[in-house]
Amino acid sequence: MIDLHCHSTASDGTLSPTQLVALALKNGLKALALTDHDTLDGLEQFREAGEGTPLCCVPGVELAAQSAANPHWGYHIVGLFLRREPSAEMEALLKGCRQARDLRNQAILERLNALGIPVTMEEVVEAARGEVVGRPHVALALQRRGVVPTVQAAFERFLATGKPAYASRKLPPPEEAIAAIHSMGGAAIWAHPFTKGNHSVRQIHQMAVTLKAMGLDGMEAHYALHTPKQVENALEITREVGLLPSGGSDFHGATFRNVRLGVGTGNLQVPDRFLEPLRLCAERRALIAHSLQQHKDAG
Repeated sequence: MIDLHCHSTASDGTLSPTQLVALALKNGLKALALTDHDTLDGLEQFREAGEGTPLCCVPGVELAAQSAANPHWGYHIVGLFLRREPSAEMEALLKGCRQARDLRNQAILERLNALGIPVTMEEVVEAARGEVVGRPHVALALQRRGVVPTVQAAFERFLATGKPAYASRKLPPPEEAIAAIHSMGGAAIWAHPFTKGNHSVRQIHQMAVTLKAMGLDGMEAHYALHTPKQVENALEITREVGLLPSGGSDFHGATFRNVRLGVGTGNLQVPDRFLEPLRLCAERRALIAHSLQQHKDAG
């Protein structure tokens, strides 16, 4: 059993990278990918924690993106098997992502304050603990203040799309996210395709074709919140479009207690056979990235 999508305290998870490795070993996982939002900060600790263990620790990242041609098409792109050294392309993208998050966080707090809820940025940063501050940390600050009983309630009342304190953020186009992942020798995977909007199977297929033309390598078919039918449809799309299947729980720890590492809500089973094709794909991407870098250096 493998899990190729989870988060640590480096972004909006509640377990450290070291604790995630320990939990994965306890749960009998063969491989685990750390894919924090907009940061690589937890990867070194993650690698070190996995050394000398039977767990295959896959360094990764998760990037949000939005189509410039169609703003209703939003994506989360996961990078898997990233090389140790950050690329200039990835560093520039992550810097822009964090700046966009900062602007959105400030807008959310202004909306909450206007609603008579005086939550401060200091409270949100204290809840975050890591470099990347996002809506789950605002939700946690609201819970600590007693405004809501749970983080989920904070999203349902204030922070989800269309709710009174929601604010959007500027996102890079998917081709930039994919290129940044490839620049680090990683495989680019479209995460949880059926959960970002009310898109039909036909639309998901069309989006997969579009992303494939941009260099996308794979798509999450097995995902904690995918229904069995959605898993079936996603696997069929990967076969038709020529993408590698992947899967993961999107584990965040105590933030979303119903999702557990490796098994999601209880029925998640990501096949071990997915791992090797993804690793080989990343190896090819690493070779291409190395060749391009040599060409840049020579020029």
